[in-house]
Amino acid sequence: MSDVIAGRHGEPGHPGSPPLRLKAAIHHLFKWLGILSLLVMFATLLAAVFVRYVWETNLDWTSEVPNILFPWLTMCAIVATAAKNEHIGIEAVVERLPPPLRRVIGLATNLLAVVAFSFIAWHGLDVVAIAGGQRLPITGIAMSWSYWSVVVGFAGLALVSLLNVLIALDRRVPVAESLATHGEEAS
Repeated sequence: MSDVIAGRHGEPGHPGSPPLRLKAAIHHLFKWLGILSLLVMFATLLAAVFVRYVWETNLDWTSEVPNILFPWLTMCAIVATAAKNEHIGIEAVVERLPPPLRRVIGLATNLLAVVAFSFIAWHGLDVVAIAGGQRLPITGIAMSWSYWSVVVGFAGLALVSLLNVLIALDRRVPVAESLATHGEEAS
């Protein structure tokens, strides 16, 4: 890692490089959107419990808030985790391969991920269009709001995978740094 940090500012594997800065920004954006979703769900459910037991009435709309926000919480957590390379991976075989082959496998895996995640995001737009006509019964909010989380989440995953490809393509970055996984930052 010291070889990367000692490099010039702006190199793809350097902490100040555009791909790593963008990955960090994606991590923070999706982390805070997830936290916001969780806080709104918590506050809504807390209000529902308070109203139910103190005033002995119901806030019917509170049951629909998790329907909208839980998918956002889930997708935000997935993208934030991917941006920090904290996803689950089995590397028993890959770690035993020579560095050039590990780089090729890392590139192939991330390129495949870009294609797959882009495909899912693109076809998620069809689901959004279909769900746009469905409304939640109490608030009348379109169900498409929930499905947009899938489109945005998989687009974010595709972008993170593309950034991983750019980082791995930089030959100045050691293979161990370019394919850092499980929370091991290349920065």
